[in-house]
Amino acid sequence: MVAKIKKFSDSTLSVLNNGERRFYVYCLTDLKKDKVLYIGKGFGNRIFEHEWVASRSQDPVSGEIIDRKLKAISKCKKLGRYIISYHLTEVEALAAESALIHFVKSVLGKKLKNKIAGHGPGGISVEELDRRFGFSSLPLNEINPDGLILAIKIHNAFDLDTDEELDYLFDNQDDANLKSRTLGNWVIGKDVASKVKYVIGVHTGLQNAVVSAYEVDGFETMVEETKNGRKQSRYRFRTTSRSEEVLAKLGLQQKCLPELKFGSGGEKAYIRPKTETETEQENIQTTPNPKIKKEKTKS
Repeated sequence: MVAKIKKFSDSTLSVLNNGERRFYVYCLTDLKKDKVLYIGKGFGNRIFEHEWVASRSQDPVSGEIIDRKLKAISKCKKLGRYIISYHLTEVEALAAESALIHFVKSVLGKKLKNKIAGHGPGGISVEELDRRFGFSSLPLNEINPDGLILAIKIHNAFDLDTDEELDYLFDNQDDANLKSRTLGNWVIGKDVASKVKYVIGVHTGLQNAVVSAYEVDGFETMVEETKNGRKQSRYRFRTTSRSEEVLAKLGLQQKCLPELKFGSGGEKAYIRPKTETETEQENIQTTPNPKIKKEKTKS
């Protein structure tokens, strides 16, 4: 069972606070009675404020007087908190909030304590959202893969489709799909391509959060002509692996790699296996010195 949270983690807030698209629409539900109590819009940790605001006489954020209907939220023993949609402008959030309220009142005939029946299409609990975007830092020296890792920048990773069913090739690549974007196409040398064992997708806007990982089964090549008339090879990696399994194998689930450096304007970086010497040196540094006991001489 996921532990109930009182606010979003800093990494989740970094994802949600997307400039002018920092707004989201949310609903509060009574899980025991399976009904929705409230629909609203906001940003940051707004969704959490109702639980303590409802016990007061005035909302410190909006200044609105808290009526007896909203106070029902503070009395709810099993409150569900769901994000319906996020990365909205304030205008979009206001329109979505209004549409949901009117839909519930007119179509479902419910009386809201601001009600939709159920959690709403596309709804996600705040705990699940925080789990999805809650990343912890991992030093690069704690990673020791059994092969070369190619790390790829994916700027809008959290907005991409995460379906993994298709085998993406050059002729059916999909820029709106996370798996397709991770696997290529990449301009690298053939000798490097043949050594790559893993490809990982990295969201640079969140301290290099690792958002995808695949084990390479092979690659295909496409030769193109550059603007200067030169021939250039692009490589697209193939895989039969699943991202969650490879993330677990590499120890990169919900991890970010702030020490990972991409070249100026570059989209690729590499994480190499440690040499035997490096591994031995680390073992020496982490092995405690044995305690030497001095025996007392008998006088």
